Amino acid sequence: MGAMTPTVRANVKAWECDIMAHMNVQHYLARSAETLGPLQALLELPPGTGLRHRSERVLFMRELRNGDSFTIATGILALARDGLTTFNEMRNIDTGAIAARFIIEFACTERANGRARELPATVCDAAKALIIETPADLRPREPLPQPPTRDWATAQALGLFDTARGTIEPWECDAQGELHPRFFMARCSDAVTHLQHHYGLTPEYRRLRGLGSAALEYNIEFHRPLRAGDGIITRSGLREMRGKIQYFFHWFMDAATRETVATVETAGTLFDFESRRSVNIPDDLRALAAPHITRF
Repeated sequence: MGAMTPTVRANVKAWECDIMAHMNVQHYLARSAETLGPLQALLELPPGTGLRHRSERVLFMRELRNGDSFTIATGILALARDGLTTFNEMRNIDTGAIAARFIIEFACTERANGRARELPATVCDAAKALIIETPADLRPREPLPQPPTRDWATAQALGLFDTARGTIEPWECDAQGELHPRFFMARCSDAVTHLQHHYGLTPEYRRLRGLGSAALEYNIEFHRPLRAGDGIITRSGLREMRGKIQYFFHWFMDAATRETVATVETAGTLFDFESRRSVNIPDDLRALAAPHITRF
């Protein structure tokens, strides 16, 4: 087994931070996506061949704030005939704490047309030197019940909230002309605020109680790429509130065809804005949210 390879070294900028006074989730994914260039160089990926995100799991472990410096190291967890799975670990260099972990499943594609292809043999050989053991302390993914289909008709039947709408802009797309993970996560961030407003967790509620909110985990499945000019509609639901954690989900739909293009499961927590420590979900918020919980 190989060792983790340094792929990113950077620091948090003021403009990457949000109203919660920490780096916004979209910029975690932006930095994680930067590992792809060094990885492709190490793999000696042939011209015309690309790696497309198929799924991404993000575990947020310690917040990063304005001015914090960090590194990301990368390894390969698994190789398949048509792609690979990478592991990125982001660390605060001042505290040594792990800030986030990213498990990304990539599909190998032809850049010219986006079609799937097998990993070239030379790439597989290079990848073997980067394979690592799965960290023993990697939190297992919790299985969650799902409806038989996650489509427009099901969203309508369940009464899922309308939480984000818009159009993919050219400047949001990557070198392959597809929506960049950073800007996909920005749309998730938009959806969360509207979903929370629906069930009572408004800015005023947080302000009066001195509360902030933070993501703990995202599990993203990309069903097909989004490109410039595509219109999207996001429908979201609240799964449950358990202890300190809120669980919710988002289904991203093509505005023209109503096809499901991505699905997201996420968990988040509330924290005391002064101490920066997580807190239990207040009873009055549970009562406000109870009528809005989606059950499959």
